[in-house]
Amino acid sequence: MAHLFQKTWYDAAVEAEYLMQIERWVHAGDLDVAADRLAKDIASLGTPLAQECAHLTEDVVEISGWEEIVDAIAQYEGEDPITAVHIVLSNEDDLVFEDKSITHHPDAEVVFYTDEHLAFSALSRGELLAETLSENPEWFGKSEDIEVYLEVNGLGGLNTALLRHKRQYYFRDEQHVLDVAEGKPSDEVPLGYIEFRLCAMLRAVRFHQAVKILLDGYGLSGQIPVIVGMHNMRIEIGSVYQPKQAKVVQIAAAPKLAIKIKRTLEEEEPEISGSLLRRKFAVAEPEPVKAGFFRRLFGRMAA
Repeated sequence: MAHLFQKTWYDAAVEAEYLMQIERWVHAGDLDVAADRLAKDIASLGTPLAQECAHLTEDVVEISGWEEIVDAIAQYEGEDPITAVHIVLSNEDDLVFEDKSITHHPDAEVVFYTDEHLAFSALSRGELLAETLSENPEWFGKSEDIEVYLEVNGLGGLNTALLRHKRQYYFRDEQHVLDVAEGKPSDEVPLGYIEFRLCAMLRAVRFHQAVKILLDGYGLSGQIPVIVGMHNMRIEIGSVYQPKQAKVVQIAAAPKLAIKIKRTLEEEEPEISGSLLRRKFAVAEPEPVKAGFFRRLFGRMAA
């Protein structure tokens, strides 16, 4: 029996509306709503990858290296202060041709901006979000020359499965010829394509949640806005977050990590240094991370 989405998503507009709804929730900061909807729909597929995604809960995905952002902002000696941070989740080009035994962990590059090319400090969150969603913003790529990279733990398995997924595309105008030749219904979207799209959306939302946990747990000096974008991820969902300056912990958002942060803040001195942050976010037996090098983006970056 065909899955509901195999019928409804045959209309490209229906598929597009689904993605736009997920994006609207992310833009509004309703990350849990978006994640819960995706988790429910992915579970209904009943595929092996869907079963693996069931274990990809919010607290599985963690980011290390946040102290590097804090240090970079504090030590920046440019003429103008840093007024925006851009965190970009990315896959390098042509990873699908790499060794099949390798787990491909996505990279996360941090880009810093001043008000030189855009008055970030004068924009509201809504105005900056609109800027990031516009076509080819002129300020993209015109960042300060600061090298900072984050390590993303927990997304390697799903990211690798998506890179190697066999149904990443579905061409409605031509696919029916191949489907009929294989004895498949010509008016149904392949379940594998639906799986790929939903799981790619979940990968994006889980990354947003991981960034948001750090922002809610520690904030950022000067309440500098943080833009979250993606590159070479096929499903690329961007948003903007206004971090809290105070060290506020949202326990309901991620109980395990939040309680750990709260306990550390109560037991140690409140001033945060790079080495202190590194100790606070150390996790026992973390998922091994393949060191990667993400080239700095010039020109257009999809956000």
